[in-house]
Amino acid sequence: MPSSLSFIEKITSKPYLFRRIFTFSFEEWQLLASKLKPEWQELETGRLSKRKDRLNRLGQGRPYEVGSFANLLLVALLYWRTNIGYELLGFIFNIDQTTVKRVVRRLAPLLLDRFIPKTALTNNKQRSNKLDDLLANFPELADVIFDGTELPTERPKKRQKQQYSGKKKRHTKKVQIAIDKKSKIIVAISPPAKGKIHDKKQLELTGWDKKLSKKVTRFGDLGYQGMPTDTWNIPHKKPHKQELTKKQKKENKKLSRQRIKVEHGIRGIKTFRRIGETIKTKSNELLLTSILVATNLYNFKVLVRQGLG
Repeated sequence: MPSSLSFIEKITSKPYLFRRIFTFSFEEWQLLASKLKPEWQELETGRLSKRKDRLNRLGQGRPYEVGSFANLLLVALLYWRTNIGYELLGFIFNIDQTTVKRVVRRLAPLLLDRFIPKTALTNNKQRSNKLDDLLANFPELADVIFDGTELPTERPKKRQKQQYSGKKKRHTKKVQIAIDKKSKIIVAISPPAKGKIHDKKQLELTGWDKKLSKKVTRFGDLGYQGMPTDTWNIPHKKPHKQELTKKQKKENKKLSRQRIKVEHGIRGIKTFRRIGETIKTKSNELLLTSILVATNLYNFKVLVRQGLG
């Protein structure tokens, strides 16, 4: 029987294939592992210390079958990168499906908000992780782009109308995203709501607009019509049975060039197919965890590729 390292050894020896599968380069994976490992060791020590029936010293138990923490991270990354089940992941890494589930559950808390900067949008929110040093010099927000995105779900058994999106013509969950225009970093992401909710209403429920200073310029699409015009930049809407003027079309085109960054951010988190494809989980809590993990992994890539790593 091949060892559990066979897939890992093969994939780490092919840099191009490694990046295509995981969206990270080999060096980025190693850097991420080095940043997460100290807190992982703290969590593991705390978890193992709680056992009252322990006979041996900490560290004398059976090690993880895939070996190092970097390899554990690789298992979790493939889980979030794809939409395949624990059984197939276990087959790929030659480990039991319960081991895969355990690894994913224990690594997820390390990536809930580590690479989301402290801003006015998150100041009053208790953090799960320490802020990473990549964000030590993150500037004050000046321009923020907002947008909503829909995540396809399976048809629910109850209250189908509330989760049905007239725009997507299917059942969805909707989240709001706020991205810093200059750095392209996602600075806030809302909990998932039922697909029928309007962008403007969901944004108002987050309270983000009230938390931001009036000096911060907001950008949004037509879904945010009705927001204060002194702080918001929103495209012109074509009047009924009329056309936009050339000036209005030009202003809309200019605004769309600025707003494209949030679309890139949405695409960035949806490359993690756990939330980019049809969502199987029925739990909003588990879904939010996957969304936050995908957001943090996207932010990490942006920070490192901007030369801040």
